[in-house]
Amino acid sequence: MPFAILPTGRTIPLVWRLVVVLAVAVILVALIKGWPVLYPRVSARASLAPDCDLRAGPCTVRFAHGGRVTLAVTPRALPTLQPLTFSVWLSGLPAPHMVELDLVGVDMNMGFNRFRLFADPVAAPPEEVAASHAPEPQIFTYRGTGMLPVCVRDRMAWEARVLLDLPAGLLLAPFRFETFRAAPAVPHD
Repeated sequence: MPFAILPTGRTIPLVWRLVVVLAVAVILVALIKGWPVLYPRVSARASLAPDCDLRAGPCTVRFAHGGRVTLAVTPRALPTLQPLTFSVWLSGLPAPHMVELDLVGVDMNMGFNRFRLFADPVAAPPEEVAASHAPEPQIFTYRGTGMLPVCVRDRMAWEARVLLDLPAGLLLAPFRFETFRAAPAVPHD
């Protein structure tokens, strides 16, 4: 029977009912599968480094149970809508299965800005990074390229979250920084 008759006398095709049920099912599956990607369950979070200034150089955070994560960004001016290279160094931690960097607006939702960092076993850490990780015998290096989206505000606060997928769980190392939009050029007469 292709049609159902409602008490009001209108007919609704059975096909439309099936489309609605299918659409609801697809939305539910997307939410169930997408939720852990958008909001991963973190087992440990490092404390923010209050004196961190990524424009001045690399910043290091420590986990309460041990282990350090250092982040550096080039170019240091942190321009928006331009490729940025993110370098991460880990010590006092086992080698992670995967390292990702999530760029999150502190005061404004800026969408999904997460990308993967890849192991760079050849690159030695800069001297200042090696000194901050001493006396650890092994420092793991990861690199990746990403981009900061533009914001309507002149000044935007960001948190770069380094996500470390370890056998013991997901670790999060946060780093705060700000971007500044250049003032538009004023024409002269």
